[in-house]
Amino acid sequence: MKTIAILAQKGGSGKTTVAVHLAVCATRQRLRTALIDLDPQGSAHDWNESREDGEKLDAVKATSGQLAALLKHAKAAGADLAILDTAPHSDSVAAIAAQFADFVLIPCRPARFDLKAIGSTAQIAKLAKTPAAVVINAAPRGKLAEEARAALQQQGIAVIEPVLQQRAAYSHAVIDGRSVHEYEPDGKAATEIDALFACVRQLLKV
Repeated sequence: MKTIAILAQKGGSGKTTVAVHLAVCATRQRLRTALIDLDPQGSAHDWNESREDGEKLDAVKATSGQLAALLKHAKAAGADLAILDTAPHSDSVAAIAAQFADFVLIPCRPARFDLKAIGSTAQIAKLAKTPAAVVINAAPRGKLAEEARAALQQQGIAVIEPVLQQRAAYSHAVIDGRSVHEYEPDGKAATEIDALFACVRQLLKV
């Protein structure tokens, strides 16, 4: 079993959106996937609870102290992938998640304050000795995404190729417990999530 932690110390980066969409995408590709919500707000868990019966993912709300046991249980149950959604502004939880992860994915909006906040998250992954990379999220039309990529790379921070654009489909889908694949299967947002998951899957070798 492989584990991916979604980390970002700045709020509003889109961690939960990325986490739930990766979980649905993995499940659609027949990977047994566990979604572990470490954020006290429990947004990922609440989203899953709002899904229709028969469509719910294997998701649980937990504390960082429960993480080791939950991952052990998921592995014993035959899970292929565990996705950890974390809270912003919580170095301790992020550090624990990074230590248990095989890969850290850092969502970042291409905006000044977000870019400046990435360093602390990247440092958490570095201290855990866990490979990490940024995914540029909620990118508006124009050159901002590529400018952000260049700025991050100049800081020595890896940025994966797929970019998630600012699209209404992401907001509309999660309102009633869906993913963009379920809301608009042939839409551009679904294509972006497919590209992101393909990249992550290659990095994880899962």
